[in-house]
Amino acid sequence: MTTAKLFQKLSMLLEDTESADAKHIKKLRKVLQKLKKKQKALHETLETAEGEQERRKIKQDIEVLKLQRKKGVRVYKALKAGDVEGDGEREEEGSA
Repeated sequence: MTTAKLFQKLSMLLEDTESADAKHIKKLRKVLQKLKKKQKALHETLETAEGEQERRKIKQDIEVLKLQRKKGVRVYKALKAGDVEGDGEREEEGSA
């Protein structure tokens, strides 16, 4: 699956957090795992890249993957914890 399709699928899963169930969370996890594999493959490609322009392009792709994964992981953790909003912020008990 191409990176663009993975981003599209991730975007769909991140938008539909209102009706998140175990199946939804599992799909999100699979997409995040695939993105992680792509990122790892790009790191390996970066080590063997020859030209400066090619290296810059690969580094940029890695950064985009990293940011998208970070956003997805935040929502995933929130869904696993039962916070369907995905913002990861919770009110502290006892604080006024």
